[in-house]
Amino acid sequence: MSRSLWILLTPFLPLLAALPGGRWLFPLLAPLTLYPSFAGRVRERDYFKAWQLGIAWAVLLSAGVIALVFWMPDAASAGILRGEPYREEMFGWINTGVAPENDWRIFLPTHALHFAVFLVLTWVSGGYLGLVLGAVLMGYMSYFVGAYAMASGHPFLGALAAWVPWSVLRVLAYVLFGCLFARPLLVRRVWPFERDETKLMALAASGLVADVLIKAFFAPGYGVFLRQLARGLLP
Repeated sequence: MSRSLWILLTPFLPLLAALPGGRWLFPLLAPLTLYPSFAGRVRERDYFKAWQLGIAWAVLLSAGVIALVFWMPDAASAGILRGEPYREEMFGWINTGVAPENDWRIFLPTHALHFAVFLVLTWVSGGYLGLVLGAVLMGYMSYFVGAYAMASGHPFLGALAAWVPWSVLRVLAYVLFGCLFARPLLVRRVWPFERDETKLMALAASGLVADVLIKAFFAPGYGVFLRQLARGLLP
């Protein structure tokens, strides 16, 4: 099988969460369907293809987690790291409007911490541990999406709506940063970046800035939209 085709197995990876120790097994092994082809593209400086592969992996991983929530909800609840606490937080935000989502002074330090840890893990591991952290973040965000889609009575529309726009921007930016900062270890150079790479860093950074601004201004109204879509059905 071609290295790139291994990515087609990604939707089945969340089934690992149903196994003993799956809370950790799933994110630790999740990058395996992506990493060989991803690392090869990064070594070749084919960042666009590496980014495309990373986005495809993230989409397929999210779809697998959402499917697990639908078909094996108990296994998903027990096996997705931080899935239930995040679902409770997000359902609280939708139902009451009171949550860190609506206050940039609360969510911004968390975003900054996640990003800093992601960059360090990506740098020291050639991208692999950054993908592990990405699998953790994608796991619990997708768990919320699946839980909302089930509870709202709109499985398809609910799944689309619950992937809030600012989170989508964050994923796009993280994957681009991952492509860039995986390169130093892969080519054994501390700073192998030229002007083209710095432009891509600026593009990725603009995505994170847009993520924060859109979330700060539109999260309260979007929470109301999700509440109306669910018609009071969320627990």
